[in-house]
Amino acid sequence: GIMGIFLNLVLFIGKFLAGTFSHSIAITADAINNLSDAGSSFITLAGFKLASQKPDPDHPYGHGRIEYLSGLFVSLLIILMAVELLKTSVNKIIHPTETSISLLVMVILAVSILVKLYMSFYNRNIGKKIDSAALLATAADCRGDMISTLLVLISSGISYFWGFQIDGYCGLLVGLFILYSGFNAAKETIDPLLGKAPDKEYVEKIEEIVTSHDLILGIHDMMIHDYGPGRVVVSLHAEVPSDGDILEMH
Repeated sequence: GIMGIFLNLVLFIGKFLAGTFSHSIAITADAINNLSDAGSSFITLAGFKLASQKPDPDHPYGHGRIEYLSGLFVSLLIILMAVELLKTSVNKIIHPTETSISLLVMVILAVSILVKLYMSFYNRNIGKKIDSAALLATAADCRGDMISTLLVLISSGISYFWGFQIDGYCGLLVGLFILYSGFNAAKETIDPLLGKAPDKEYVEKIEEIVTSHDLILGIHDMMIHDYGPGRVVVSLHAEVPSDGDILEMH
């Protein structure tokens, strides 16, 4: 989380200055995207901390769903930023202004792509190690950011070498991409809060574990409740032989 906050803030400052000096809405949009990622990392960090609180009398199943709520809050912020960027980009398409892209600006964007590549591998490795859906989602988001920045780099290169001004259109594409990411992230947090059905493989694994006992012939009426990452409560009815010893089966 701290790594995400630090690197995204560095990228935001670099891109924001580059966007300001070059008058490029696409680069500024990409900078705002990095700022939202820094906010996302901060809220994820706070969400992990709050979600790790122990169960209490008012919350007997713990506070794990706070992680989903923090993710939903981040998603809404991303959607809000995307809408503002889309409005600014449309305005620039209607009232175009010339951009002044330099070689330094393109170097900043290229370095940004490499940083995001590193962050993607970093989050993916740790996410797999500690089995964290939040970090694996962050890794996927970093890969999306790489595509977004690559679009901006291509736009800047076209402006620098051939003089075509497509900055507003590129800003629009980046804004739509951020909006799509925001809706996807919101769906991933809303689904478990509403009570999403478990994966088929997850159910089959539980059935495999339970029926591995010699006295259990099958199961039915399985219920799976998700109280946050790593906090799943399962109840089920175990089917046993009718002629078995009731005490041993119990």
